[in-house]
Amino acid sequence: MPPRPRAAQPCDAAALEALDAAVNPSPWGRRRFDTALDGERGLDEEVLVLEERGQLVGYIVFARVLDECSIYNVGVSGLCRRRGFGACLVDEALARLRERGCRRCLLEVRVSNRAARELYASRGFRPDGVRKNYYPGADGREDALLMSRELRNE
Repeated sequence: MPPRPRAAQPCDAAALEALDAAVNPSPWGRRRFDTALDGERGLDEEVLVLEERGQLVGYIVFARVLDECSIYNVGVSGLCRRRGFGACLVDEALARLRERGCRRCLLEVRVSNRAARELYASRGFRPDGVRKNYYPGADGREDALLMSRELRNE
């Protein structure tokens, strides 16, 4: 069973950057995490993290705009994959967004990221379209699959 997610703090930024660099083909970098963690900028972004044995092993970044929301970034340490950590993070984010009145959640995912696509589908997300050549990759650019789901009081 995964640990309970907690709200990330500014002191988590270095660990977030390191985990993201280890799991993401196009890592965000420290500045982007600092921005997401800076609640004073007026952005409605939120970051949740999972820790196991004192180590940050997962994160999710999401934001709300009026009654819609977006999941921007999810990462889980390779050692913790296939243990429900990603599902735990997505479920917690969706619950928080639903409580804040969001009716629809959007995201985009690399077409090649089968594990993430399956995770999102298992959480009720459905394909909406494709953004051609959206992500940079080692062999050029890669398409992004656009996905969304309605949020209802469940």
